[in-house]
Amino acid sequence: MSYKCPQCGAQFPAGGTCRDRFDLCLAKEFEQPTSYGSVHHLTVACYMLQHNLYSREAWLETREMVAQFIREGRTPSDVRRQNRKRLDSGQRRWSVTKGAKMVGLDGVVWTRTIADVRLDTPDLYCADVKLWAADVLSDTEGVLSESSTD
Repeated sequence: MSYKCPQCGAQFPAGGTCRDRFDLCLAKEFEQPTSYGSVHHLTVACYMLQHNLYSREAWLETREMVAQFIREGRTPSDVRRQNRKRLDSGQRRWSVTKGAKMVGLDGVVWTRTIADVRLDTPDLYCADVKLWAADVLSDTEGVLSESSTD
């Protein structure tokens, strides 16, 4: 039986869900951290952003981090070092997952989803995850500009 994700529109013709695919991706990343796992920071962020699983504040912060990874070539350690104090749970006044969610994502037509990420080889996987991340950024430009007028 086929499945269409209500959050991102991903199609799974043989069944399964985005969560199933996400778990499979994480398993690959943890089994082979130097190859598949090299894009872990993008896999988790894209999945969470597309499925609106972060609070609004965390969604905006995470999207900005993805932009730094993709558009500026920053590394996870660079971004972690830059934001360590500001995003520390003892410093910030918002929860990563609890609270108001990002508004406007239900109108986004996603160019690429986790269903489009090929698992065949580390090279294909990493290339697809990077394309997915770039598309998440592009696809959410309108949501981001609407959010800044709130």
